[in-house]
Amino acid sequence: MFKRAIFFTLIILINLQAQTYNFGTHSSTLKGELTKDDVFEKDFGRFDAYELQMEEGDFIIMKLTTADFFPLMTVVSPSSEYKIAFPNDSNPEVIFTQEIDETGLWQIYIAGDSTDYGNHSLKLCYVSKETRELPANASNCDLVNFFLAHSETNFVYFTKNNLELKSGKTNLTINSQGLFDKVELEKDKNKSEVTISFNKNNNSFETISKELIKCLKGNWNKRESKNEIIFSEIEGLRKIILLKNKLGIELSISTM
Repeated sequence: MFKRAIFFTLIILINLQAQTYNFGTHSSTLKGELTKDDVFEKDFGRFDAYELQMEEGDFIIMKLTTADFFPLMTVVSPSSEYKIAFPNDSNPEVIFTQEIDETGLWQIYIAGDSTDYGNHSLKLCYVSKETRELPANASNCDLVNFFLAHSETNFVYFTKNNLELKSGKTNLTINSQGLFDKVELEKDKNKSEVTISFNKNNNSFETISKELIKCLKGNWNKRESKNEIIFSEIEGLRKIILLKNKLGIELSISTM
């Protein structure tokens, strides 16, 4: 039936020692093309299809763009309920946001009419149920693990910006569970950075640093001075910086 079907389970686990929670996110772009060889159905159109295995409580944002035709996206649940998304106005772009309410194999159809041919791009961001909210009993290592997972998707879940990487600063609304005082996201075209402030928190620089040195051991290079520790990812470009200054303690996680 399908020209191609892509099967994958959208779970990425951050490999940290002493990990308590399995935080999962995924970001990818799927490229395709409608051709004369694709399936055509009279009441539906010419289409390509993808299949995604997801769990109840997960969250997904998808952005479909085309240059050669006016697209239609249909998302079908495992129980065959479907939702249809159209572009706004004349812009050949479709945005679809969904909290997954059913575990199983979801089908994504990208369709045009009988005369439509051309390339399309489906960009998606997936966040697992466990990664949508910071756990109440999270340690400082879990806190880092949580934001590292979201760095894989440029923190899109918190910004809700339709997968566009917009420059600027914003305070993120997250239930801190008493672990920190505030968190700020700063973006530019090449970098995303989350900064967590512990100004009024009972955590000391020494306590946090000892925890991070222990749980990041093996996967990160460490450079340490009196009031600062910098962790650089061995197989990647991300950095974690713990800094003590006059205002308090800051923990930043950046990704290139």
